[in-house]
Amino acid sequence: MRALPAAMLHDRTLGNKTECLVTNGTGSFASLAINGGLSRKFHGLLIHAAVPPMDRMLTWHGCIERLDGHSLDARCWLSGNDVAGDAGERYLTHFCATPLPTWLYQVGGSLLQKELFMVQGQDTTVIRYTLLSAPTQSVTLNLANYVHFRPAGEHCQKLSAHNIQDWAVHAAQHCVQAMGTSLRLDCQTPGERSHQRCHWLAPCVDQQCHDLLYAIELEDQGYPQRDSSLKIHQANIDLYVGESCYMVGTLAEHCPDGSIEYQRTLTRREQRYHPNDFANDLAHSALQLVADRESVQSKTILAGFPWFGDWGRDTMIALPGMTLVTGQFDIARSILKTFAYYLNGGMLPNKFPDRRGDDLKYNSIDATLWFFWAIQQYIEYSGDWDFVQAELYDDLKDIIHAHQRGTRYGISMADDGLIQGGDSDTQLTWMDVQFDGYAVTPRYGKAVEINALWYNALCFAQQCSDRFEDHASQYQALMRTVKSSFQTLFWNDTLQCLYDCVTPEQTIDDVRCNQIIAVSLPYSPLDPAQQAAVLQVVHQQLYTPVGLRSLSTGHSDYRGQYYGALRERDLAYHQGTVWAWPMGAFIDAVMKVHNDPVLAAQLLTGLKHHFYHEAGIQGVSEVFDGDAPHKARGCFHQAWSVAECLRVVSQYGLEVPD
Repeated sequence: MRALPAAMLHDRTLGNKTECLVTNGTGSFASLAINGGLSRKFHGLLIHAAVPPMDRMLTWHGCIERLDGHSLDARCWLSGNDVAGDAGERYLTHFCATPLPTWLYQVGGSLLQKELFMVQGQDTTVIRYTLLSAPTQSVTLNLANYVHFRPAGEHCQKLSAHNIQDWAVHAAQHCVQAMGTSLRLDCQTPGERSHQRCHWLAPCVDQQCHDLLYAIELEDQGYPQRDSSLKIHQANIDLYVGESCYMVGTLAEHCPDGSIEYQRTLTRREQRYHPNDFANDLAHSALQLVADRESVQSKTILAGFPWFGDWGRDTMIALPGMTLVTGQFDIARSILKTFAYYLNGGMLPNKFPDRRGDDLKYNSIDATLWFFWAIQQYIEYSGDWDFVQAELYDDLKDIIHAHQRGTRYGISMADDGLIQGGDSDTQLTWMDVQFDGYAVTPRYGKAVEINALWYNALCFAQQCSDRFEDHASQYQALMRTVKSSFQTLFWNDTLQCLYDCVTPEQTIDDVRCNQIIAVSLPYSPLDPAQQAAVLQVVHQQLYTPVGLRSLSTGHSDYRGQYYGALRERDLAYHQGTVWAWPMGAFIDAVMKVHNDPVLAAQLLTGLKHHFYHEAGIQGVSEVFDGDAPHKARGCFHQAWSVAECLRVVSQYGLEVPD
């Protein structure tokens, strides 16, 4: 177990901006700051996916503990112009994220352990309190439970009588009802001596804590930082040394037994997926992002917590690390079959509807080509060619033919065999930010990674054709044409690397991380000398210890920090901001060119430190500042960031040093 130092827990700034996460496999989650407080509007004990895995609603906002009269509350709020709070974090001596998020509080001679988990597949969060030691036989533990019924991404500075007029408490059923939701709160004391007394409070604005201060939202995103939370339930427990009690919050019809669910959850969390401790922890982190999608009745991969849903592009890139490294081949097959089922015009949907009957979104030029790579990885791990032949091969051929003929957004094969698509008003690659109709990183025409993926797709299709003895489908001539055209069009002899994009108007020589994909793929359109040259440029200009910059620092459009209002963040998103997920391709390239696992492992030390000590503990963030010290930004638990780190650590057997 890796415990964070007490000094970090006691530092209000660090403690507020470092987070933990637990999920339940349906899109619901619980998340707190590591000091036990609330520092973003997405923090709470039960945020449930009303339409799995999306439409997330906050219900159980917080549980505030007092131990023998000493408040453990780490929340902050505004009092006039000052920041106020009980500073309960001063009693913290220990926080560890595995196997469950665990806090250790010392008040006088009493030592209280708190553990947090969710019940898999159920909208239920459980907090387990255990009295490890005390100068007397028992202590008094007070638990005050706060609720707020709102969309997870919103906030309400102060609740009014109007806001809560439809809220109702049903003490006999242990629940509060609001907005069509019934939240049950149950304190359980299964020990022989420990016992509790509970009471419910009628919804009243006088019972709220308002002007809650969300430090992360204000500093990183410029959002209004204040919110409210209403006290609705109180439990008073006489807790004896060596015994545990359970505070359960659930949307289920009946509260489960906390002690039984604790043992089940602990067993699941202690399962090992890899002998390497770092890889094993990454695997558990990855599995938190696999969820059920109700609208297609299948598993899916959520792009990230706390706000993202699932995206076709992200899913295909993340699938190997998320499902294959962990041996979840059944989930991988389910996801691949689901996306194949919804192929249309040779394109994979980039966004599934959150409700049945809504339209699918086919607005990505690369998701479909990453589909080939994901299948390649599936075969590498499973050896299951039969599944590919029976379920996917015809779809792969249809995709190629659709791209040759042409499909949405002008996506088509040009006379030189390369793939082109989009225009100045569309954003089809992963660098897809638009602001007020303005494309921040216009990459229409022929993009470098799209055509590298196209070449790889053709080569894999030919491999399948040979294996399945499908002599009617032959791609050798086209492969040769694409390889030659790629080298002719994209090779920048001056910079000894690749052009990023070729539009009808110009050849764009921005040094971006996209070009590393042309080296990393199983089939590269570059010769070995070109691969080595590209790797060198990317290493020199784009590499950071936590990922690759999206644009070189010498470019006039480079922005070194990602924070502030939405406009400011959008302008920086792919203009120098560091992304963690291309580090997987970078390590692939290092191993292909140098075959040096020691070097590859050293290049990942920054991400390992981040995983255990920064932002979302035992998660990998979406993005980081381009400028040192590369502060973590954006989504704190991103699927493709975790997945690609896990994939290369496992694939190459990397022993990443601390």
